[in-house]
Amino acid sequence: MPKQKPIPPEDLIIPPQDNRICGTICMCQMTAVLSSVALVYLTVAVYMPTLRAFQSGISEVPAMCTTTRHFKNDNCEWGTCGEWCLSKSSGACEQIYVNLRRNGSELTFENCTNSANKTCYGIDQENAKSSRCIADECKNLTGTFNCTLGQCINITDAFECVFMNTELPLKCSGRRGKITCIDLDGLQSCVRGTCEKIRIPYNCDRRCVDIPTRNKNVILLSGDKVFLSQCQRALATADDDDKKEIWTEDQENILIASCYIIENTTQGVIASDCINGSLLSKDSLTDLANFTYLNYLSVVNTDLLDPNRIIAPPEIDLLIKNESKLHINMEGCVNTLKDECRDFFREYGKDGSDHNARARFPCFYAESEPEKVVAHFDLEGTYRHFLIASILPSVLFVASCFILVFCQKTVEVGDDAKMRFKGCSGVDLIIAPGEKSVSANNLGDGGGGDSVMAL
Repeated sequence: MPKQKPIPPEDLIIPPQDNRICGTICMCQMTAVLSSVALVYLTVAVYMPTLRAFQSGISEVPAMCTTTRHFKNDNCEWGTCGEWCLSKSSGACEQIYVNLRRNGSELTFENCTNSANKTCYGIDQENAKSSRCIADECKNLTGTFNCTLGQCINITDAFECVFMNTELPLKCSGRRGKITCIDLDGLQSCVRGTCEKIRIPYNCDRRCVDIPTRNKNVILLSGDKVFLSQCQRALATADDDDKKEIWTEDQENILIASCYIIENTTQGVIASDCINGSLLSKDSLTDLANFTYLNYLSVVNTDLLDPNRIIAPPEIDLLIKNESKLHINMEGCVNTLKDECRDFFREYGKDGSDHNARARFPCFYAESEPEKVVAHFDLEGTYRHFLIASILPSVLFVASCFILVFCQKTVEVGDDAKMRFKGCSGVDLIIAPGEKSVSANNLGDGGGGDSVMAL
C-alpha cells in the first residue's frame, strides 16, 4: 500500500488546537466532577458522623470495660464492627457485650527490690492447631479439648480441669465418626477418639504453678501477667495529684490488686486502674503459687486495702452498667478496608470462654445512654478530619468551576477552528476601498505575505 503524503496543517478540516487551553478545560471538568462526588460520599462517611459525635454527649474521659460475651449472631439488629459503612445492613454479625465501670486507683510502689514478672500463657485461639471433625480429624483425640461446632483445640498442656460429671460419650472414630461428632461443642474429655462433654460445675486451672511468691509483699495482676516484688511502701494518687501513703512493709502482710497497666519507672512501680485491692497474711502463700489461686484471692478476699472502699475498691463498687453493647466507634463500622474489624475482635473479643484472661480496655459512654459504649472516640481528631474532608474538596470544586466559567467567558474558537483568548486573535488592517488588505497574522512574515482579500 503506497505511503500517504502528509497533509499540511493549513489543509486539515480541523487544524491543531491549543493544547494548553484544551488540557486546562479537561482537567478542571474532571476535578469538578470528582470533587462533587467526594462531597456527596463524605456527607455520609464524615459529615453526618461528625455531627452525631458532637451531639452524642459522650465524655472524652474514658471509663473501663471488661468483655463478658462475644458471639456471632445470624440475625443482628446491631453489630460491634462492620468493614464497610455504606453496605452495613441487617444479617450475620459479631457482637461483644461488656461490663462498664468507673476507673480504679493509680498506685505507686516505692523502693521495690527482688522483682519478678511471670506471664501465664493460655491458648492462642488464632494460631493453635485445631482438629475438624467433619474432616475426620477427631478420631484420635486424647486429652482435654475446647470444641466449637465440631472444631476442637487441645488445651491439655495449658489447663488442668477438674470435673465430676460428663454426658454420654460420642465415638469420633470409626466409619461414621465424623458424622457423629460434627456438632461437638463445649469442653470435652477425650480418650482415643471417644469424647465426653464435661458438665458444669468444673474447674480448669491454668498450668502456671511456679509463680515465685517467696519474700514478696506486693502482687499485681494484669490480664495473663503477674508482677511480684518486695516494696517499702505504696502511695495512692488523689484527684489533685497529691499522693497519700496507704500501705507500708511494716504492716507485715501482702498487698494484692488487679491493675490495667504496670510500669517500672524511675519514680517507682506505677500501676493504673487498680481494683480489688486486698491484704493477705504472710502465711496465706508458700514459696510458689498457682495463677488461678492468685486470681481467686484478689476477688474473694474480704480484708480490703482501704476499709473506706475508695482506694482500689472492689470492682462491683465501680460498676456502672452490666452487659453494655460495645461498638468500635459511633457508627459501629469502619471504611479503611484493612481488616480493622478482624484485629479489633482478636483484641477486644476475649470473653474468657477459652479460659484465658478477659479483655480489659478504656471505653467511652454517654451518661444518658450507658447501655452503649464505644472503644474509639476522639472529638479533636474527628473535628480535624472534618475540616480536611470539607475544605479540600470544596476548594477544588470552587476553583475548578471558577476556571471553567473564566474559560467560557474568555476563550473563543476562531474561523480556523483554533482556541484563543479574546483579544489575542489577529485583527485585519483595513485599507482604502478597492485596495488590498493584509492580515495582521501575516505581518510577522516581513510584509511578504500574500494573504490578500478585496474589500
